[in-house]
Amino acid sequence: MAPKKAEDKPMPIIGRFGTSLKIGIVGLPNVGKSTFFNVLTKSQASAENFPFCTIDPNESRVPIPDPRYDFLCQYHKP
Repeated sequence: MAPKKAEDKPMPIIGRFGTSLKIGIVGLPNVGKSTFFNVLTKSQASAENFPFCTIDPNESRVPIPDPRYDFLCQYHKP
């Protein structure tokens, strides 16, 4: 008789599910990280032409439109 097939255990969930996503922009000094951040967030973080201009981290929230979320809000009235 063949041995029973081992059941696959579900992968553990690390962290929590949520509606927010946290990302970071990492790179060498003076390569345009602050400029890229300003373009993505439409903000005015200092972006000068000398190394180590941005010492303190900049934070921002950017809405990401999702038609699936709009559809659910339209029909289920959260």
